Amino acid sequence: MIAWLGLIRSLRRCLVAGAALMLMAQSLSVSAQASEAGLRVAFVYNFLKFIEWPELQGNELFLCAVGAQDATRQSLAQIDGKSTQKVTIKVLFLDEASGLEQHFSRCNLVYVPISGADHQLPATMPVGVLLVVDDPAHEDARMGIALTRTTENRIEFSINDSAIKQAGVKVSSQLLKLAKKQPGGAS
Repeated sequence: MIAWLGLIRSLRRCLVAGAALMLMAQSLSVSAQASEAGLRVAFVYNFLKFIEWPELQGNELFLCAVGAQDATRQSLAQIDGKSTQKVTIKVLFLDEASGLEQHFSRCNLVYVPISGADHQLPATMPVGVLLVVDDPAHEDARMGIALTRTTENRIEFSINDSAIKQAGVKVSSQLLKLAKKQPGGAS
């Protein structure tokens, strides 16, 4: 009888330890996703510092996030109200697929995280609006900046010169130097 009690206690400890390991593994996975989302948002935030916008509504710069969820949404919320280049960043969350085009008139930068990839964007971006996309599925002439994950698990970005010109924004030479070169010589 005493041997059985010892065995039951040992099994109970193993089960508790196993459950704790499973919870810790899930926590690390969620933490890694949150860290990557935060890193991608940090890229977007820093892009704002190195881009000159043609016309701003007062002293506010509108960053519109299409379909942002979970950790990405939380990271974007942290930069809402911050200042850069003497302007205040206003984050607008655009969650409805229908009617996005009408909201773009307020946007300076439209950010499409991975969670927003299924949203249909307008055929052309209005002048003054720069499109930034996470891990785009294909080349898109509207996309000014693309954030991509490399095979080495690093995040890089590339800049589409023609989309930058179409948007009417000026990108600093410092940002252009850091961008991954696109095929055909565009940076």
